[in-house]
Amino acid sequence: MDYEHYPLDEFETNPDKPGRRWELSPQLGIDDYNFNVAVLERGESLSENGYHYHENQREFFYLVDGQCQVEVEDGSFRLREDEVVLFEKRVEHLLHNPFDEPTKIVAIGSPPDGRYPVEQVEPAETLLQERYGSATPDPVNESKS
Repeated sequence: MDYEHYPLDEFETNPDKPGRRWELSPQLGIDDYNFNVAVLERGESLSENGYHYHENQREFFYLVDGQCQVEVEDGSFRLREDEVVLFEKRVEHLLHNPFDEPTKIVAIGSPPDGRYPVEQVEPAETLLQERYGSATPDPVNESKS
């Protein structure tokens, strides 16, 4: 057979990662890129590395459902359903959910071995405290970028 078809709930999640995260590349035998799906509840960040960058990896995010806040060097913006964001290598970022409803995100990184080293600029809680006065901010206003 030249294709595979599965419901997402047939895959295992990684309990060591923030949110509910399916790391699908290894489970599907994909070596060309990292392919993940994550569901974040209110107050959760996508990365356990907080506000960070990858020295050798580009990251692409597609918001499937809900909305999330994206922190970047010059401010922040709201990523909404059916929107995408691409980060080049060495671009600092943090995706988090300060909203009441869960958000579902597809994350792709390439090349796959470029995820390491990952450089933490600062913990998510510290950045959010500095920017919003709280490590779990209330939903923020419209885009600042």
